[in-house]
Amino acid sequence: MKTEDLIMALSADTLPRKSVVQQLGRAMPVAILISIAAFFAFWGPRPDIWAALGSAAVLKTVLPLCLVVLAAALAQSLTHPGARHDIRSAALGLSVVLVLGVFGAALLNAGGAGLIAALSTPSLLTCLLSIPVLGLPVLAAAFWALSSGAALRPRLTGAVAGLIAGGLAASVYSLYCDKDMILFVVPAYFAAIASISVIGALLGPRLLKW
Repeated sequence: MKTEDLIMALSADTLPRKSVVQQLGRAMPVAILISIAAFFAFWGPRPDIWAALGSAAVLKTVLPLCLVVLAAALAQSLTHPGARHDIRSAALGLSVVLVLGVFGAALLNAGGAGLIAALSTPSLLTCLLSIPVLGLPVLAAAFWALSSGAALRPRLTGAVAGLIAGGLAASVYSLYCDKDMILFVVPAYFAAIASISVIGALLGPRLLKW
């Protein structure tokens, strides 16, 4: 029997996709509640939260959730041997390109001086530290759920798990962050999400090896 045939037979027998979905459904609500509880204990919402949610600033809460949905769909396919994930990878990549395009337009308008001014704030360090911390419970839950599948590319799967955790954490943290400028939100949030994605990539071969 060829290797490809064996993989397809195993995937048909074990149905890892269904198992992964079930495990995500069990683990994620608990992890999200832990992150939210930590948020209210140590951060808390910004004073003008309702005004912010009624303005364009709500996008920094919504867009990370879109990233979570796309990353979760990709992670599911990565734990199912034989499943195609080209479209899901492309959708995730396209979403990143679109956000970077908006950032590029803002940067062209404000220039390098505007970027430096936007990032020259203590809020940058707070963001870079807070999002990974808030994302750790979600990352642990994602790894627990994804380990029930069959990840043939554990490093990539771990990185995508980090995107799930980072996206959820960024969405929660955005309720505290009072910096709404594109020149701050995009680089700061991207860097914070990327850091937990790197952690996921490093842990993937150890925890998701099939």
